[in-house]
Amino acid sequence: MAEQSEEMTPAVYALTLADESYAWYRRAAGKARRFYRLSESLQLVLSAAVPVSAVLTPGDAKAPAILGGLIVIVTGLRSVFHWHDDYLRFSAAREAVEAERRRHRTGGKPFDDPATRDQLLVDAITRIERQEMDNWLQLVAQRSEAKDAK
Repeated sequence: MAEQSEEMTPAVYALTLADESYAWYRRAAGKARRFYRLSESLQLVLSAAVPVSAVLTPGDAKAPAILGGLIVIVTGLRSVFHWHDDYLRFSAAREAVEAERRRHRTGGKPFDDPATRDQLLVDAITRIERQEMDNWLQLVAQRSEAKDAK
C-alpha cells in the first residue's frame, strides 16, 4: 500500500492509497473468481468422467478410482481455500473503495470540504480494509469452531 513520503502531499497520498486498494481488491477478486470457476468446472468434469471411465474400462476400477481421488482433492482444495467466499468479499470491498473514490473525485459528501477531504478518504479506505479483514477473521473463527465441533 501507499507509504507517505516527505514529498507526497496528503491529496496524492489519499488518492494513491485508494487507487492501490482498489487495484489490490480487483486483482484478488479476479484471482479468487478464476480459481473458484476452475475448481467448480474440474469437479463437474471429473464427476462426469467417473461413470464414463467405468463403461470404457469394465472390470478395471483403476480409472474410476483415480478420478474419484481427484474429485476428493479438488473438493478439499475448495474447502481449504474458500475461493467463492474470497471472491464475494473482495468484490464487495472493491466496490466500496470505488464508491469512496467516486465521491472524493466529485467532491460529494463527506468529501466536499477541501480541508478534510483527503483525510476522510484515507479514513474511509482504512475502514473498508479493516472491515474486510474483520470479516475474514470472523469466517476463519467460524470455520475453526465448526471443525472443532466435528
